[in-house]
Amino acid sequence: MQSTAARIYYNGPIFTADIKQPLAEAIAIIEGKIAAVGTLEAVKSAMSKTLEFQNVEMIDLAGKMLMPGIIDAHLHPFWGGLQLSGCNLDYASLTVADTLKFVQDYLDQDPKKGENDWLQVRAFLRQAVLPLGTDITRRDLDSLDTKRPVILFANDCHTLVANSRALELFNIDENTPTPVDGTIRRYPDGTLNGIMEDAPAMRAFDSIPVLDPESAVIVAEEVQQLLNSQGVTTVMDARALPLQFDAFTTLKDEKKLTIRLFGAREITPDKAPTINDIPQAVAEMKRFAARYTDPQWQVEPGIFIHHAKFFVDGVMQSPINTASVLAPYRKNVGTKDAPNWQPSDNKGYLYYPNEILTGLITEVSREGFHPHMHTVADGAIEVTLDAIESMRNALPGKDIRPALAHNELTAPHQYDRFKTLEAIPCLSYQWAGYTQEFADEMRDILGEERFEHLETAGKFIDAGVRVAFGSDWPIDPLDEWHDFKVAVTRKGAAPNNPRLDTDRDLTITEVLRTATIEAAYMLGAEQYVGSLEAGKLADYIILDRNPLDNAPEDIENVKILKTVIGGKTVYQAS
Repeated sequence: MQSTAARIYYNGPIFTADIKQPLAEAIAIIEGKIAAVGTLEAVKSAMSKTLEFQNVEMIDLAGKMLMPGIIDAHLHPFWGGLQLSGCNLDYASLTVADTLKFVQDYLDQDPKKGENDWLQVRAFLRQAVLPLGTDITRRDLDSLDTKRPVILFANDCHTLVANSRALELFNIDENTPTPVDGTIRRYPDGTLNGIMEDAPAMRAFDSIPVLDPESAVIVAEEVQQLLNSQGVTTVMDARALPLQFDAFTTLKDEKKLTIRLFGAREITPDKAPTINDIPQAVAEMKRFAARYTDPQWQVEPGIFIHHAKFFVDGVMQSPINTASVLAPYRKNVGTKDAPNWQPSDNKGYLYYPNEILTGLITEVSREGFHPHMHTVADGAIEVTLDAIESMRNALPGKDIRPALAHNELTAPHQYDRFKTLEAIPCLSYQWAGYTQEFADEMRDILGEERFEHLETAGKFIDAGVRVAFGSDWPIDPLDEWHDFKVAVTRKGAAPNNPRLDTDRDLTITEVLRTATIEAAYMLGAEQYVGSLEAGKLADYIILDRNPLDNAPEDIENVKILKTVIGGKTVYQAS
């Protein structure tokens, strides 16, 4: 990393994300902090009073744009890092037969031939096989020519398919009870079909012994380099586990950490089955947080666990339909050629009893942690807002920033509740890039009225709600600027993708604010990062163009020329 003690950038647009002064002519940096922002004359004057002027490096932006570093407020960076190598289906739309062939070819070429060597197949697009009316199951994986334990981990990170050997090593059999926060699926005859959804899938994946500490550090290095290359300077790992935080702590201790890392520590329903168990569950989370959290902010990147994580529901897409909805999902009681969609008896799942969720959110807030909830659909949003309301009543005036991640389906009355309760939706904009097939499916299972509230961001902002951005990588490939493009166009990558007409386009300024100062606010970090203001840390990026003046469709073509954290360059385009 390269450092310069003092410098002034000028002659290019400077987007500050500061509502009082959104654009500036110049910015001055001293020893990793922002010294002055404003007109070139004012910045020069401020610097001349601070240092000998000849000691300041003048850097001509030559029309390039400088802005705060991107803050990705919800993702799973280590999961994403594990996906960068190994057997990776790369989100491809494959049939069952094609998937099995891909995996068998990999097995045949894999030098690890031991019977105890796990094969993890990642970025599996489960939805691709469903239009064919089938699913990959244990029996399909058992047909592979191998004795190794094999699992498919879906791109949504909520589905895992295991062969019989993997189930055996997971210690899961027909007598294993189904947990309250997910599903272990079976064939009609009652035997396991190898498919696990939601929490059982994640816990099984976490239990696979894959990396030693040294290898984990290598993955962490690759992850932060990839993030830096996209202009990301701060992230929140939405499911903090020891393996990744040990690895990033090693990088920090070796002065190699190039990302400001936040984490949310999950409290699962089994940790607090009753009200009386809540204090112990919260105490365990506090001990985990204390193990990794830095005592104070520094110019150099650090690690903070200030959030508690709760998976309130599952996912909305068929055939899972585990996201909690206020009104039942619809099902086709007709035929494929003559469909007749009618309400079913399925409203998805809530993974915490209401009184337990309310108690947990109140207690973690009382201890100063910000609750961070996985809420996909309006049913989960409703009970979570109810719990937040109880927390606000119990802790009036306490500075707690509850966030609800995803919010793919929001009920019309809930926008105002977010505003009133100061709850923050953390949104993954690329999810509005529906294909026509996916849009048709969601319209079928939800009906026209609910369909109009899918993947809304503008409706939140128009209601006066703070919105933060989180990519949720590796649910999708890491492509922050493509995600921003979807936010300002409501269209996905494919040329024939329709515009998702359930919301207005965001402006580029709105998008950039959600990925800078608003995300910083959600993390409780706006005092230090998120905008370019005097006294804040010098976390900024230089772009090859000015997206504020370009066509909205062009934002995905932005290239990062330089990423700087605490005044030190951590990425430089070649």
